[in-house]
Amino acid sequence: MSFENLSIKEESKRFKDHLLVDGNERIIFSGIFGIGKTYFIDNFFEQENESFISIKLNPVNYSVSPNQDIFELIKFDIGYQLFSKNPEFEKIEFEKVFSSNFYLIENYKKVISLLIKNLSKLDHRVDAIAKSTVELGEEINRFKDKIEKDEEKELKNFLDYFKNQIGTFREENSITELINNLVETLKINNPKKKIVLVIDDLDRIDPEHIFRIMNVFSAHFDFYDFKNENKFGFDHVVLISDITNIRGIFHNKYGTNIDFSGYIDKFYSNEIFYYDFVSVINNNIDKFLSSIEIDNNRVYTHLQSSSNYYKDELIFLLRHMVAANSISMRALINFLKSKVILDSYAIKSYMSADYFYSDSTPILIVFQILEKIVGGQENFVNILNKTLERYPSLEITPRTSYWRDRIGNLVMLIDQNQNRLNVTKEEKNLYINKEFDIKVQYIIHPSDNFEGLIGKAERIGYPNDDFSNKDISFHETISKRKIPYFQLLINAYLSLKEIPKENAY
Repeated sequence: MSFENLSIKEESKRFKDHLLVDGNERIIFSGIFGIGKTYFIDNFFEQENESFISIKLNPVNYSVSPNQDIFELIKFDIGYQLFSKNPEFEKIEFEKVFSSNFYLIENYKKVISLLIKNLSKLDHRVDAIAKSTVELGEEINRFKDKIEKDEEKELKNFLDYFKNQIGTFREENSITELINNLVETLKINNPKKKIVLVIDDLDRIDPEHIFRIMNVFSAHFDFYDFKNENKFGFDHVVLISDITNIRGIFHNKYGTNIDFSGYIDKFYSNEIFYYDFVSVINNNIDKFLSSIEIDNNRVYTHLQSSSNYYKDELIFLLRHMVAANSISMRALINFLKSKVILDSYAIKSYMSADYFYSDSTPILIVFQILEKIVGGQENFVNILNKTLERYPSLEITPRTSYWRDRIGNLVMLIDQNQNRLNVTKEEKNLYINKEFDIKVQYIIHPSDNFEGLIGKAERIGYPNDDFSNKDISFHETISKRKIPYFQLLINAYLSLKEIPKENAY
């Protein structure tokens, strides 16, 4: 499984509807790092090529350049990509496009030489645009003979002085003129399509570069606010980042007392579009788990089946971790690149000569798979703590499957000093934690092959609840009960360190 296997149909529809909102020329597309934003954007514009033409930039490629060069490099990159769209210069209606652009006409040689000279900074092949630039030069030269001479040369020179000041929001030097005209050409030749500038990974570059780029666009938005025009004439400008990161970088640079909302509001016309990673995961989690290559045939079979404790618990945990922004799509995808080899160790029961095994105990297998997904024990603990912040308690209901196992397995590990990891059969264990305001009656069963352990909750209540009434069912005791599930999960995981382990063979 890879990003290409993910279904993003619902999110694509939602984003298209967002783009097509009347007057929505400026968009901030927000999502956490590793969430799959780049894959989504690339896939979206590939699938929607009948409605949009996208010009996509990755400013992270400019990270080694001085801050004053960043916007110039962006312009050259835009120019290169516009040339690659094959604007068919011979079909341009020059009198409509170039009617007032005498500067470009008189300086086309400088335009071409500057473009070619600066393409080396972007590591593009010069010969890729040679043909197009030659065609442009020839076409401009032919057109030059047809236009009238400028009769207001003194005023033109005055305006040109400011237009040629590189990096200012009013600069309209030869490259800027070229970009404006190429965008206009695309619009003329593709009247049914919107031309979109996409700036990806904005929050992954140097803070000075971030605000250099944003401030140039900001000044342009302010100047053209009366007609809502984007720089270079694009129909839409899409900035891709994690807005939380941008906010943190902003306050770190300008101070926590500076109003971020007042600054960022001008960069989107309607509202920030938040990429719904949770829905993408929910639509693909079964496919993800079925794609896991694992060395244990029994566990592999469980992950391929429709429903069981292993699969349901992994789905339950991954969905909450994703919703808490504590795990990334990239971590999930990278996990699938290698085969999962489960550790196997033996654990001796405290009260008998019996052993049980990690690869036959469901909760230990779930923990191991999650460790592999997130890259180790330390990362797993950090992710659980972050998820706990988002979900300090969860409401459990009889409609949710596997709650007996879900709670029973955790208290079995937490309460090991009392239950001694001994199969209790019909004997009831009692776990009470006043800090968490919870009381659990549970039993410990052997797993199906009698080589592992399964904890099963019989009742869940508050510390002072009376469990003497044997007629009350488990489902009655959990109805709409809130419990600190992720706190129990963390405690159960940490309790594994206290269990003496032996080699399985």
